[in-house]
Amino acid sequence: MSTSQSLDRVQIAHTLSTYCNCVDSGDAQGVAGAFMPAAKLELSSGTRRAGREEIHAFYEAVIGSGRPDRQADGSIPLLRHNLTTSRVEFIAEDRAQGWTYFMTLTRFGLDHAGRYIDTFCRHGERWLIEDRRIVVEWYASPSWYEQVRLQSSKA
Repeated sequence: MSTSQSLDRVQIAHTLSTYCNCVDSGDAQGVAGAFMPAAKLELSSGTRRAGREEIHAFYEAVIGSGRPDRQADGSIPLLRHNLTTSRVEFIAEDRAQGWTYFMTLTRFGLDHAGRYIDTFCRHGERWLIEDRRIVVEWYASPSWYEQVRLQSSKA
């Protein structure tokens, strides 16, 4: 692995953490900023979005100001995405594929878990998500995922 690939991996890890931090804090604009302008998003629930604007609108409804479980005072309940094993393989100088496991904690405890299957693309000095498939492999019942996320995908 070259020195530049090591630095690229750090940038990709930064994008992954930015995405999670923004989801957890209810920052839909920040989430959308982790994606390329013409990115694609697909969820195991069947939801598909294309382009940064559609991705932003989706996240705004689920975690942003439209989040269904937002408190009357505007605060949001606990949501913490934790990344575990992550593998990145470069397929070109400016493209990489990644597979990252995640576990999510909420007020219910361990809420849902799965994998992010990503294609990353260099965008200036940053690496952004060009294509993301979110595969939820397990969720608790009751859970935030069940009560908020799955309900949002039906709307």
